[in-house]
Amino acid sequence: MSTPTGPVRVALIGTRGYGASHLRTLARLEQVGTARLVGVVDVVDPPEELAGIHHRSLAALLEACGDERPEIIAIATPIDTHVPLALEALAAGIDVYLEKPPVPALVDHGTLLEAAQRAGRSVQVGFQARGGAGVDVLAAEVAAGNLGETPAGSLGEIAAAPLGEITEVAVHGAWQRDRAYYRRSPWAGRRRRDGRRVADGVATNPLAHAVHAGLAIAGIAQVQDIATVTCELRRAHDIEADDTTFLRIDPAGRAPAVVCTLTTAAGRHENPWVEIRGTRGSHRLWYTEDRSVRTGADGAREELAHERTDLMENLVAHVRDRSVALVSPLASTAPFSAVLEAIQSVPDPLPIGEDWVHWHGEDELAYPTIEGLDEAMTRALATGRPFSELGVPWAREDAVATWAPPTA
Repeated sequence: MSTPTGPVRVALIGTRGYGASHLRTLARLEQVGTARLVGVVDVVDPPEELAGIHHRSLAALLEACGDERPEIIAIATPIDTHVPLALEALAAGIDVYLEKPPVPALVDHGTLLEAAQRAGRSVQVGFQARGGAGVDVLAAEVAAGNLGETPAGSLGEIAAAPLGEITEVAVHGAWQRDRAYYRRSPWAGRRRRDGRRVADGVATNPLAHAVHAGLAIAGIAQVQDIATVTCELRRAHDIEADDTTFLRIDPAGRAPAVVCTLTTAAGRHENPWVEIRGTRGSHRLWYTEDRSVRTGADGAREELAHERTDLMENLVAHVRDRSVALVSPLASTAPFSAVLEAIQSVPDPLPIGEDWVHWHGEDELAYPTIEGLDEAMTRALATGRPFSELGVPWAREDAVATWAPPTA
């Protein structure tokens, strides 16, 4: 059989939300001749320019395409539809680009991985932070066991003095989201819908990139690398899912713990960051900016800029040349799926008392902030302890739960 040549044929399921970003990426790749959009699937009418290649189901698209069937299916749909759509694409022998979070349950991760292996096809997961080389730089430092000891030339020489024994990987995400954000779709802000998991919490959807990056940097590469996940799930919005969360992922081996404080009810909106903390310094990565700062014990700072790989472009290259490694393959996301399972397995998030939640703006544009949250997040990261152990007045001990991965 001859090796395919020419632009990789891509179809997109879901043209709104993040699907619109995929359309822009594919338009760029079509201009440079590496990919071509051959069809879209959506339950509603897409933009007028896509009407000629629009279908209501993946089966209808595949039948219509004939010999020009897609080589990649990109899936940008509600979380609870990811697995059946990906399984359908893989069964047809097609590689998949799957938006994060890839699956709503840990068991689904195994099912999807086995299906990809049987089909001999690949699944790229859209964890955008993973496309930045900064994650690799920090992960190499952790793997070396001592900040500052990354071998010169492996990921670029890092000239700062060693920063000591690594004590933790801290993950901080402080965003503001209004009522409209949680009313944008029927599954927004939900843990379950029509008896199915949708897992739309702050740690598993809007700031999932940060959690996944923290796990990758810590070197937690498999579910078996996790001993326990401690969760404190709270909510300021009138939603079912968590919007203000503490997580501590304790490792089963020598990896550092990953401690996360995440919210969509911040006092001020900030770009998220992941930081290695050592006994003599730190290295903080703002993954949305592809920028990091290493700080030594003497306060000396070194700022680094990092390159970025587009995940769709990477998958397109992989489809044409299987020796091109995927940047964010499904297998590498198993620890994140375990954290998602922990969050979905513990009791539902408890509301924060009205006395501590302050609303700003009106109607759909109104957004909440939580009194004392910024300081509480800083302290929780510094100590590795949940909000309820720090004397935070709105915190509750009964909101804390611990989960361990299945042993079999």
